[in-house]
Amino acid sequence: MKKIFTLVASAMMASAAWAGVITLDLNANVNPASLEFGDNGVWTGCYNDVDYTWLEFGDGNGEFMISHLIDGEGASWGGYYWDGFTPAIGGDQTDYGMPGSGGSWTVNFAGCMAVGGCVINADGTVSADPAQPYLVGYYSSWATEGPSNQVMFMDKNGGMVFRPAGVYVSNHPWPYYSCAHGDGSARAFGEGDYFELVAVGVAENGTETSTSINLIEFVDGELNALNDWTYFDLSSLGEVTSVYFKLNSTDVGSYGVNTPTYFCMDKFQVMTSDPTSVENVDADKQVAGVKYVNLSGMTSDKPFDGMNIVVTSYTDGTTSTVKVMK
Repeated sequence: MKKIFTLVASAMMASAAWAGVITLDLNANVNPASLEFGDNGVWTGCYNDVDYTWLEFGDGNGEFMISHLIDGEGASWGGYYWDGFTPAIGGDQTDYGMPGSGGSWTVNFAGCMAVGGCVINADGTVSADPAQPYLVGYYSSWATEGPSNQVMFMDKNGGMVFRPAGVYVSNHPWPYYSCAHGDGSARAFGEGDYFELVAVGVAENGTETSTSINLIEFVDGELNALNDWTYFDLSSLGEVTSVYFKLNSTDVGSYGVNTPTYFCMDKFQVMTSDPTSVENVDADKQVAGVKYVNLSGMTSDKPFDGMNIVVTSYTDGTTSTVKVMK
């Protein structure tokens, strides 16, 4: 019998982990109402092109809208195609495409080199949990109704303009192994090659801003890859109505990019309008130290430029978030 994992919608999004920031929580389901996964980690609703052309996650703080099939109803071609993002679980790192063959990847596409969903710990560090879901992104340059990999956000008042803070990204196994040794369609990377993720913010007036990060690059004789959850700072995009992602590679053929255009994403974060109002000081305890944590999870004894989570440690061994400051 096929093994089914079920994640029931939670009552609250994990925004409390980052006061002043609202974070995408894939356990806070709106549409679909719950997530079910097959034993290969693939979301069972992946090819439903009637109910799930867009996915929705959120709570009373706001709602994230994630594109799943940008060309709309009927665009899965009878259950054989999807683009945009799909939930996955398990963090499978298996190399399904030995040199000369990549066919089994079309079934086993739920992998993640970080080995599970991104977990933001109380001290700002991140880890991976194979029991937690994440998003697999497939970038299609053939979509006709707009960019395939889109994220939008609606705040609790219904506003659709938001300021992206950042997102955690990791490599998908298919492009990683393709860049490492080739897969029959894509060649192995050599000196100077790179596989790039580009985030594009679209403002209300239609103007676009962008920022990028290399998921894989070959430098000084070595293949370097972001195989752990890595923070991708999106704050430079400014105020937007949507963010979309695309993938570039130096391995390009007659029909476009040869490198498989997949990546993994989790914990998309947007800034709230007033990130300075949270305060939680325990005046009855003796302070042992203060650390400042920025949105990328880095810690310091002094404030960072931009937004900071200020964490106080007490002599009894406990900690608390003191305040959020710009």
